Order: sequence, then structure tokens, then C-alpha cells
Amino acid sequence: MNIQRILTDPKMVILAVAGGFLIGLFAPSIGEALYPVGSIYIAFLSMCLLPILITAIIVGIAGLLRDDNTRPLFKPMAGLYLVGLILPCVVGIATALILAPGIGLGPEAEQSIGALIIESPAAGKSDGGILSFLAQIIPTNPFEALSANDVMSIVFLSVCIGLALGVIRREAAEPALKVSQAVYDAFMQLFRWAILVLAPGLLLFISGVVAQIDAKVLLALTKFVITFYVGGLLLMVVYMLLFWLAVRGPLVATLSKLSNPNVLAFMTNNPVVALPATLDTLEKDYGIDRRVPDLVIPFGIFANQHGAVFLLSFLTLFLAQIYVIDLGIQDYAVIAIGSIIAGATAVGGGAVLIPTVAPILGAVGIPTSLALVVLATTDNIIGPLRTVLTLQANATLTVMTARRGQEKPAEPALQSTTSTVEAT
Repeated sequence: MNIQRILTDPKMVILAVAGGFLIGLFAPSIGEALYPVGSIYIAFLSMCLLPILITAIIVGIAGLLRDDNTRPLFKPMAGLYLVGLILPCVVGIATALILAPGIGLGPEAEQSIGALIIESPAAGKSDGGILSFLAQIIPTNPFEALSANDVMSIVFLSVCIGLALGVIRREAAEPALKVSQAVYDAFMQLFRWAILVLAPGLLLFISGVVAQIDAKVLLALTKFVITFYVGGLLLMVVYMLLFWLAVRGPLVATLSKLSNPNVLAFMTNNPVVALPATLDTLEKDYGIDRRVPDLVIPFGIFANQHGAVFLLSFLTLFLAQIYVIDLGIQDYAVIAIGSIIAGATAVGGGAVLIPTVAPILGAVGIPTSLALVVLATTDNIIGPLRTVLTLQANATLTVMTARRGQEKPAEPALQSTTSTVEAT
């Protein structure tokens, strides 16, 4: 077995995560020394993810609209896409409200988290309400939004560009799409190179993060993790049932065919790694014409992330409970809309999510420092479920919109993004 295969083996990634936790807990001085190197690795990943996000949205939307075989599917898919994003948001908010992970943590947990709250007290809610929040999403200066890493504004801009290029029928649009595809391919290649050292990179980063956190805080977040899994597994059951209703057949035998891509996504915490298996399963086992998942699944992994929507809505309610913030109807609306817009196109996971969730937290008066602690500490535990939720949601969206066996184009209008990930 060569070194590349060893480093990318899911078991090695799990061992690296566990090793990082052990180093941070029992040898914090070593963890702190390793942290700067791990931060460089995370920074490199972050550098790759935003260009991938932008180009995936542009190429995905434009490709769906410009392809004669998938254009008829765009309207029903867009409707299901928008309605579908409400589901993880509602489940995330409902899970936090019903199970209350931020309430009744116990004296030791409250003392540990209380120290963090004293360091970063709650701020006042932003003025203007939901309309002001929505107005901030539209970038008055696109270049400023890009330089400020304003994720929600960047997503809005990317969707607009994708729609515009999709409806332009002139050949002048082709160069722009080819450039977008080339940028996507280039940064995906950089991302694949970075993933080769995912195990050591995570070990270095996690050991430093854990070294800076009191062990009591880790235990204090146990209820957060357990509650997240309860709500996430319920959401997964809903997706599986919707998938089965779309394809029919014996329940257990039909759904068991999804085990391979879902297990792969869970073990690697990376939906891109599970892409080839997902595409093959949908085509061979469920009779979906390959052209539809070729466009829908790669786009959805970056722009239809139900797992991230569920996480952001759940996390915001959890932090509001920790800070004892009284939320009104308008606040819930801001959390819901913000979680859907930001979560659907969230870039990365863990600490990398902070720029994405910051506008939502700021709108309801929650500082980001505690969110950073929660995400950095728990991501390697909750991340796999978040990844599987996103993958299953997009597989369900594909079978609900595809006309199985009817799309048979000779050549795609735009090069499929699948070719960029099959080499992974």
C-alpha cells in the first residue's frame, strides 16, 4: 500500500482526529506548538473553498439552463430545492426548542461555558429587523463583498450570474462558462492535493484547538452533540422515506443500495469523495439517466447543503439558549432565512464556518467567539452526519426531479463537473 493510500484511508483520518484530541488533552504544550502548522493547512483549504463555491454555483445553474435535456427539469427542481431547504431549517430549530441543548447543562458545564460567556458577553441585536438583514445580502459593491469574504452576498451574486449566463443563448457566454469551469477544475485540483495530507493536517490543527480548550468545555458540549445527532438522524429518516417514495420498490432492499455512498461520505466527512459512488448508484441501481445527477449532485454538494442548514439553525438556537437571549418571531425569521441562505452554500466546516454564521449571530446579538469554540471542538464528531445529510438530500432531490430513462443526450452542452472529481 503506497503512502497516498495510507494517508487518505478513512481509518487513518479517524485515528488522526483521535490523536489530535489525545495530544490536546494530555500534552497541551505540544498541541499549542503544533497549532500554527495546522492553521496554515486550514488556511490553504479555506483558500480553495470559496472559488469552488462561486464557480460551482455559476456552472451548475448555467449548465442546467443551457442543456436542452435538463432545462425542463430546472423549474420543478428549483421549486423542490427552495422548499426542501425549509425542512432542515425547521427541524434544526424544532430540535433545539424541544430538546433545549443549551438549557439545564448541569453546574460543571454551566461553570465551564459561563467562563467563556464572561470573556465574550452578548451584544445588542442589530437594528432594522428582517428587511435590513435581507438588504445586507445584496452586494452594492460585488468586489467589496469578495474582499470582505461576505459569503451570503457572494452566494447571491453567484446565483444571479449563473441565471444570467444560463438564459443568454449567444455564443459570447461560452467563454465565461469555460473560464468558470477552468477555475473550478484548478481549485478542485488544489483541494485534492490538500486532501492528501488531511490526516496529519487535522491532527496538527485539532491538537492545538483542543489544547486551548478546557476539558470541562468538551464535556459541557456533550448534550449539544447528542441532541444534534437526534435531530439529524430524524432528518435522515425523512430524506430516506422521500427517496423511497420517489423510486418505490421493497423498502429495505431499495434503501440499502444507498449504504455504500452514505458510509463513504460519513467515514471521510467529505461528500466529494463519495461523488463517484453516488453517481454510479443512482444510474445503475435506480435507473436515473446519468446526465441529471452529473449536473445536480456536484452542484448540490456546494449549493444545497441541508446538513449545514440544519447545523446553523440548531447552533444559533443553542447559543441563544446559552446566552439566555429572548428571541421574538422576527428573530426566528432572521435565523431561518439566514441559515437557509448561508447554510445552503456554506464553505467548509468547523472553524471555517465562522464567516458564514457570523451575520446570523450578529443579527440576534450573539458573539462569534463561543460559536468558534463549539464548532472547532465538535466538528469532527458532528461533521460526518452533516456531510451525509447533504449527500442524501441531493440524492433525494435528484430522484424526485429526474424523468428516469428519458434523458439521453449525445453530448452535454457544458462539460460535466463529474470529470473533475472522479480522479479523487
